Amino acid sequence: MNIYLTSYGIDTRYKDYMNSYDDIIQLLKNKRVAIIPNAKLITEDRTTSIVANEELTKNGITSKIIDLDIDNLNINKYDALYLSGGEPKNLMDSIINSNNYDSISKFINNGGIVIGQSAGAMIFNKEYLDTTTGELLTMSNGYDYCDKIIVPHYNNLPKELLYKIPDNVLQINDNEKLLKLDI
Repeated sequence: MNIYLTSYGIDTRYKDYMNSYDDIIQLLKNKRVAIIPNAKLITEDRTTSIVANEELTKNGITSKIIDLDIDNLNINKYDALYLSGGEPKNLMDSIINSNNYDSISKFINNGGIVIGQSAGAMIFNKEYLDTTTGELLTMSNGYDYCDKIIVPHYNNLPKELLYKIPDNVLQINDNEKLLKLDI
């Protein structure tokens, strides 16, 4: 399976954390990429997805932002999905409400490439850590591809949250290279 995880992805607003940028660009060369912005609500700032689209286009990669709450995702038109950051619950709600849960699972199982940025990475386990409160929230609808709770931005979490984090986590630090999820 081709699931890759990152904290900041190709969001060039965070220059200090761009260690996965080149890996992502190389991985997506000559691919058609659907950028899914739904970890942020339509009323929220979706600059992360806009920047991703600009960076892919700048590097000669065909990409399109597909809002699952508005647009139909014809997944067969794409070689890769780029799941932007925000809140994992928002992203999963959009995936399920747009009837894309099974098609994305099939896409992954058939070798499609998925890059999960921050919240986009967190949905590959059924549980996620809400870093605003430090509470462990159970996502009964998350994808079950990872046996550990995925925690992006681990090295930049407030110290008072670190002692609340469970032991069974996959840490993704902000300055790490692109991480391929071993399944």
